[in-house]
Amino acid sequence: MLRARALVAAAVTLFVGCLFGPACSTTSGADGPSCTNGTRDGDEVGVDCGGSCATKCTGEGCTTDGECGSGKCTNGACAAPVGKPCGVGTSVTTCNDGEPCELSDDCKSGSCEGAQCVPTKPGDTPPGPTDGKKNNGETDVDCGGPNAPKCDDGKTCAGDTDCATGYCDPANICKAPRYDDGVKNGDETDVDCGGTGAGMKKCAAGLACLVDGDCAGACNYEKKCVDEPSCKGHFGGDTCGPEEVTGATKQESCCRTLPVPGFSDASRPGKAVYLDKYEITAGRIRAWLASIPGQNVKAWIAANPPALWHASWTQFLPTGPTGDTIAVPRKPTNGTEQPPWNRNIGVDFQFNQQLFVYTHGHKCNNVATSYGMNTFFYSAAVQAANGSVARTDPFIDGGGKMPIQDALDMKSMTCVTSAMLQAFCAWDGGQLATDEVLDFVTGSPANSGSTATCGGAVGNRCAPLASINASSDSGNITPKNYSYPYFDAAGFDGTDTVMAPGRKMRGGPAAGQAIDTVVINAGDEPWMDLHGNMHEIALDTTNGAINPQVSGQGSFHVKFRGIGYSSARAGGNSVANNLSFPEYRAGYSTGRCMRFK
Repeated sequence: MLRARALVAAAVTLFVGCLFGPACSTTSGADGPSCTNGTRDGDEVGVDCGGSCATKCTGEGCTTDGECGSGKCTNGACAAPVGKPCGVGTSVTTCNDGEPCELSDDCKSGSCEGAQCVPTKPGDTPPGPTDGKKNNGETDVDCGGPNAPKCDDGKTCAGDTDCATGYCDPANICKAPRYDDGVKNGDETDVDCGGTGAGMKKCAAGLACLVDGDCAGACNYEKKCVDEPSCKGHFGGDTCGPEEVTGATKQESCCRTLPVPGFSDASRPGKAVYLDKYEITAGRIRAWLASIPGQNVKAWIAANPPALWHASWTQFLPTGPTGDTIAVPRKPTNGTEQPPWNRNIGVDFQFNQQLFVYTHGHKCNNVATSYGMNTFFYSAAVQAANGSVARTDPFIDGGGKMPIQDALDMKSMTCVTSAMLQAFCAWDGGQLATDEVLDFVTGSPANSGSTATCGGAVGNRCAPLASINASSDSGNITPKNYSYPYFDAAGFDGTDTVMAPGRKMRGGPAAGQAIDTVVINAGDEPWMDLHGNMHEIALDTTNGAINPQVSGQGSFHVKFRGIGYSSARAGGNSVANNLSFPEYRAGYSTGRCMRFK
């Protein structure tokens, strides 16, 4: 009877002690929480440590300093004691036999005796990812660390590499990454965007990427997202802005586009209208052609017809570098050439010598007797095939030389047909700017662009002729305000007067100041070069719909200012004039895109 009472009393004492004192040890997790069962349970902070366990933690998650053997909880994990050379909580996660230790988990052998790592004894189970214990550098039982599989959700971790999901949260628990957790995790390329996970969000411009699919736009040469695919490259892609590329630069994306407040396009109801800040660069045209299989622009247009396109324009698109000879429908010269007027429209001939319609003004070929103004770079072999001389690297400030392709790719694209500009803008996510949006922004409904009519209706938004980048032309009406880089005269290259969009002038009354800018409201970010640099080809529209011309499908206009200020104006934009046709191009003409969002 006395023995029975003693056993009952012992059982009561054990129950009370386990209920109100430190957790009692058991040999099996099935018996309830324990401080020696190799499992994080009960109120433990880590595996068999912290909480009500007598053993303090090292390297485990923690909330207070008192839960740690070192007395220091830093960033949710127990710091190692001062002077601890290796093992849990240190940068060297496991100790070799004979090295000092604090825990068995410190040792590669899984055995710490007398504060020293000792070899595994005969008959002992060596530590490993299947022994049911947290050891050998593991962050949780049989997972995490350098020697075990990655941990599943809910397990303890020290970093993202410990988790199968690739995400160890701030509380050192493995969790599945989400696209709204404010952390770059999983296979995201930037915070909460990019990658291939379910529900993946596209990254905005400026954020990190690996491939185009990570971005709302495209992934550029620096592995940063850009708005449009044409600006993936460097020269001509992100070299627009006020400073030349000599040392410190202050350029920005040449694809930057700005909203047009107060303007709507009847063809896109409910969409906000954007007009690109800069003229199209030669580098962007190069990026476009490089992306089209075989440079077959005609096939791309057939597969991706733009909203505004007329079938008669397609004949002027190339199917590859060469071999696209057509009989153009209008007389291409002002001489005695008789039909058929055969011209090669292959990419190697598109932007060089042969004009497809007659225009008076700067040429597109560089020959020994004349300076051409085509800014699209061709190799010496292609130049020779076009009857032009090979181009030479230009001198830059400081006496060095710049690779000719880099110099030309930065500049506004010249010698490009109206049809090719519309095809390019469609590929780039928009369309060629219309005369309606250009007239609205500049306040200049008259096509002449003369000083008297430019912007007069809305307070003269036009820059004065003395302040725009222009090249002198018939009668020297405009000053030659710009020249960069300086080309070797023997190269017969006249593109030094074609500026990279948005550049400062290099001479004249406004030297060192910003060139012509246009804003609708004071304080707005400005559009650049709407009056200077180049004439701009535009779609001829009414309420957003293209206007068919009486004598053929022309449907284009040219806005006159900038290089060649007076010579092209002589012909004007009359219905019968060559400047309205899809095959029109000149050394003084370019364009810019508009977009709908």
